[in-house]
Amino acid sequence: MPPDPAAEPSPAWRDVPGVIRVHHVGIIVRDAEAAAETYTRLLGLEPVALEEYHGTLHVAFLRAGDVLLELIQPVRDDTPWAAVLRERGEGAHHVALEVLDLRTTIASLGSAGIGILDRAPSRAPGNTMSVFLDPATTGGTLIELVQSIQV
Repeated sequence: MPPDPAAEPSPAWRDVPGVIRVHHVGIIVRDAEAAAETYTRLLGLEPVALEEYHGTLHVAFLRAGDVLLELIQPVRDDTPWAAVLRERGEGAHHVALEVLDLRTTIASLGSAGIGILDRAPSRAPGNTMSVFLDPATTGGTLIELVQSIQV
C-alpha cells in the first residue's frame, strides 16, 4: 500500500535539525531506588545512576539497550511530577529525544508552530539541557528534547 500523502510530515518538520535517538523514557514512580532494584532484578536492566535533582526529585537511570529509563520520584508535593503521581499514579510520563543542537531545534520547531513549554533550556538530570514540547502541538504526547552536556 503506498504511503498516504496526508500522513507525511509537513515541509516545516523536514527542516528541523535531526533527532539523534530516543534518549530516555521518563516514568513517574513512588520510590526510584526500589523501582530501579525491581527493574534490575526482574528485567536485567543495568543501573547507571541515582541522583537528586534540586531537592525536588530522586531520579534513577537504567540502561535498556541504547535507551535509558528515567525513574522519577517526586520528593516535594508542590511539583508537577507530584501532581502527575497524585492524579494518574505511577507510569509513563514522557519520551525524550536527543538532538544535536537544542537551541537550533527549538527555533525550528517554534517556526513550525510547535509549542515549547519552557522559556529556555535548563539543566536536567543525566547531564543534559532540556525543554518540553507542548503536548497540545505534538498529538498529545509529552516530548522532552535533550542535548547532552560534556562534563
